[in-house]
Amino acid sequence: MGPLERPVLLTRKDIEAMFDQVLERGVNLIENSASLGAEFALHLVMEYSKSRKIPIIVEDIFDTLPVYLTHLELMGVSVEDSDMRVIKVGGNQEAGNVLARVCFENDPHIYRRKIDRELEKIIPEGDYIHMVLGLERLLSIQNNAHTIHAILSPIKHKLGSDRGRSVYIVEKPLMENLPFNPLPLLEDVATSVIELVDEGEGVIRTKLKKSQLKLVMQKQAVLVSPREVLRWWE
Repeated sequence: MGPLERPVLLTRKDIEAMFDQVLERGVNLIENSASLGAEFALHLVMEYSKSRKIPIIVEDIFDTLPVYLTHLELMGVSVEDSDMRVIKVGGNQEAGNVLARVCFENDPHIYRRKIDRELEKIIPEGDYIHMVLGLERLLSIQNNAHTIHAILSPIKHKLGSDRGRSVYIVEKPLMENLPFNPLPLLEDVATSVIELVDEGEGVIRTKLKKSQLKLVMQKQAVLVSPREVLRWWE
């Protein structure tokens, strides 16, 4: 096994330093295939935002945020979510500080305009993280490739943002099972792409599919332990 193929186990300090580079201004895609990968990624971004004092705005599609937070709570992991500014898209379960509600629209252009209008009202001064949860749920109810493409196309416009850092956490198996797999399109426009997969008990392998860290760290993947990094199960 060469140096690029040999993963290393990261510490909390390593993760924060990695996020400083991975969470670039632009579009950051986290593809989850691990059993608790999405919950881990959510918790990690929340902790990173607090340590770096960068506000989070969550676009919560069809109650994905409360579902992930409930999973964390059931594992005995305590998280403080009151600082998160939340735009709810459909659903009826609240989590975080819900500042806006957007009814689902079949027309993707109207839907996007509504989201953008609410975002403009709550975007803070300075840097911020815009995290989107549940995109695969939204795409699963679309009936043709044209509509899916229309929903995803505006993501490219976020590449020019000089303050916002967009983070999309998606469930990869669900995305791949859609009639039209949107992952290649998302990966093409994303600034960075990482994939989370299970690697033995209590360890998650993070594949650096599209990231400058692959060159900086000379690694194609790294290992993270939720127990070590975020004190899960303690």
